Amino acid sequence: MRRVVLLAFLLALLPALVACSHGQPAPRQAEPQGASPINVRMDTFEMNGYTLAGAEYWPYVGKEDINYPHDVLWGFYPEKGVIPPGETEANVDTANPAAVYCAQESFAALQVFLAKNPPELRQIVERGATKGYVPRFYLWTNDYSKAATPFPPGVREARLWYWMRKQPEPPKPPGYWKWEATLTQNGECQIPRDEQIQKILAETLAKL
Repeated sequence: MRRVVLLAFLLALLPALVACSHGQPAPRQAEPQGASPINVRMDTFEMNGYTLAGAEYWPYVGKEDINYPHDVLWGFYPEKGVIPPGETEANVDTANPAAVYCAQESFAALQVFLAKNPPELRQIVERGATKGYVPRFYLWTNDYSKAATPFPPGVREARLWYWMRKQPEPPKPPGYWKWEATLTQNGECQIPRDEQIQKILAETLAKL
């Protein structure tokens, strides 16, 4: 008789135990180090007063240097025959998926860099406002996946640098910070290194 009573008690308690076990929140996973502060899908954005205005891909083939601007692909996800936002002509080709993947890695690194709001960069923008330095960035990705090895013109370094117009063209901005990545012949994606970034910022600041 006691066994029957105990069994009935356990059967009555079972739904409550199941409900409790299901109600417990799942353990929270730690965010990966260096996680991108905004969406991983590439697009224009604003962060800490800086703007990413667009993107460009430079595909190199064989031993010849690129035919600029005809062979340059514009936009974050260039497609052949499609006019990207802000442009007047359609892209002549679709971007290599490996180059797009490299651009996405570079894009995430740029977000992390700007999220830190580097004081040297802020000083350059403030001191150089009347000298053509603006808080605008452009994502640049070199694609050497179809280039010869070695490549006679030389492989461009992944780096941060500032491009200035030779002649003002208002209302266009006087220049852009170029965040340049490189996909090498062997498929390695190289993005701007901290050492190079700090060096260019220090050198630019010293000129102002």
